[in-house]
Amino acid sequence: MNIRELLSKPVAMMTGEELLAIQREAIAEIPKEEATSTLPEFVYGISGIMQLFNCSKSKAQKIKNSGVITGAIQQDQRTIIVDTRLALKLFKEYTNQKKRRFI
Repeated sequence: MNIRELLSKPVAMMTGEELLAIQREAIAEIPKEEATSTLPEFVYGISGIMQLFNCSKSKAQKIKNSGVITGAIQQDQRTIIVDTRLALKLFKEYTNQKKRRFI
């Protein structure tokens, strides 16, 4: 069955395989960069880290102090600037390394 025929079929009448086929098609149409393009290039301060990682102030401070995203942080006294793309990349690498240690 092609996707056009599946789109006209009621969801209640679909098999799991047909539903997954529609989902795969929809996901394939979404550009990969769309999700990250909405991020600002830089965030500022602990509040910016809070927004970037969607966490509390204490957790944002722990992330900053842990050294995980140090490469993405520029700090001059009390002014903190964080490169969002680099910070997310470094954090993802850190979590992947952490997962590999337990496997």
